[in-house]
Order: sequence, then structure tokens, then C-alpha cells
Amino acid sequence: MKITTIIIKTPDGYHLAGTEFLPEQANGIGVIINGATGVLRRYYQDYAEFLCQQGFTVLSYEFRGIGESQPVHSDAPAPSMLHWGQRDMDAVLTDFIQRHPQLTVKGIGHSVGGQLLGVLPDNNRYCGFLNIASQHIYWKHWPMKDRPLTVAFFFGVLPLFYTLTGGLPKWVLGAEYLPRQVARDWSRFGRRKAYIADPEGRPLREGFQEYTGKMRFYGMADDRRFAPPTTVYQLEKLFSNADSHVRILKPGDYRMKSIDHFGFFKKSMNRQAWQESAEWLLE
Repeated sequence: MKITTIIIKTPDGYHLAGTEFLPEQANGIGVIINGATGVLRRYYQDYAEFLCQQGFTVLSYEFRGIGESQPVHSDAPAPSMLHWGQRDMDAVLTDFIQRHPQLTVKGIGHSVGGQLLGVLPDNNRYCGFLNIASQHIYWKHWPMKDRPLTVAFFFGVLPLFYTLTGGLPKWVLGAEYLPRQVARDWSRFGRRKAYIADPEGRPLREGFQEYTGKMRFYGMADDRRFAPPTTVYQLEKLFSNADSHVRILKPGDYRMKSIDHFGFFKKSMNRQAWQESAEWLLE
């Protein structure tokens, strides 16, 4: 395979850093990996290489304000989660289609990377979308026993840090630093029943309802903190016109002690799960 670093320019002044994986023998399908909150693209490297070995043309990238994806103009707007979906996902998908017009394009969304498909303009450019640990983060969707920590995070931890420090430091979650408006969006999405909404609090649902492609949702049975299965099922409901279904992956079924929110993409993940995802993307 050939692995190259690319830069995708957004109309509002950002350069998004991406890594593209080109197979020796292409199978006609391109896959864009839309990552989780504050996660660098190198985290998806092993999985991307696996897919590329199966013939997929794969692109991973970082949202604005994360890693190497930074503004190049002084008047570029501050990063937000809404910008990630409405602007970054759009710029990446548009660029990929322009460079690979011969490919059928499918998407993978990890956590927020799957949620934001609902605000991506013209999201039916993806003919299929695989959500991995993607969830509806309204706090009441967590099981009762796990709600105290969820409430503390959305109502306490996030507001405290974005108010006092201007963002969320790396050490809080072990991910990259989150800019102020990104942390603020994450907090308000989790606190309010409206979930993904504009800055005035109006729910953004049109894109969820417009998507009609095939979807698969992977929930992890042992993911309690970030995306318990209850929240995965709630997200699927928003894509009301998609051809979708949910699968809950149990660690024991893959001879794993744990998968949790981040385990699917790790090199230690049982290759059976990766192969199953590749077969679904080929359908």
C-alpha cells in the first residue's frame, strides 16, 4: 500500500491534516474515518491499514483544533463541534470525491464522528455508514446506575474547565486539548434533550431524517462511561429513514477481556471483528 499525508483546505481558513491509504489493488470502495472527540488520526492507523489491505482506499483525518488541523488565517472562526460536522466533514468528503470520482464512498464514524453525520450537508453522498460506539449523549439515556458520573461530567467538569481554563486540558480524558467552544458544545449537547442543536438551542434534525443510506451501529457491551448500548439505540432512532440496525459487541464473543469505547480500533482487537466490518463495507 501507499501511505501519504494530505492537507484539506476548508473555505473558512483551516487546513485539515489527513492520512490516505492507497491499496495495490483497489476494490472500488473508498472509506473515510471520522474520528472521536480529541482523538488523533494515528489512533486509527492499524485499522486503516487493515482495510487498505482488503482493497479499500482509506482516509483518516483530524477535526479543526485537534492535532495538526489548525487555522491558517487570523480571522478563521474558533473551532466548535458543529463546525466539525457542518464544515470539516463536508470539506473532507467533497475533497475525497473530487480526487476519487471512480469510488463508491462509505463512512466510518467513531463516537462523535458518527453523531455528526446528522449535520453534514448532503450526507447521502455517503452510500453507507458504519457507526462505532456512536451515541446520543443526552444524559438521561444512560442507565440509572451510571447517571451520576454522566451528570457530573456534562454539568460540572466540562463547564468548569471551559469557563476557567478556556478549554478541556489533555490530562482530563487522556485525549487532545479541546478548544473552548468544542467543550462547550459537548456539554450543552449532553445536558439538553435537544441534543445536537444550534447555539440558540433549536434541535438540528433535518440531516438525520434525510439520510437514507445503509447504516450499521456497533455498541460495546462493556462501554459504560461514554456510549452504553442504551445511547447507541437512541442515536439509531434519529436516523429514522436510514436502512439501519444495531449490533452489540460482547468482549467474550471475540475472546477479549474488554473492548469498551476505544478498544475496537486498537491493534489488540480480535481481527474477526475487523473482518466483519470490512465485509459489511463491501456489501
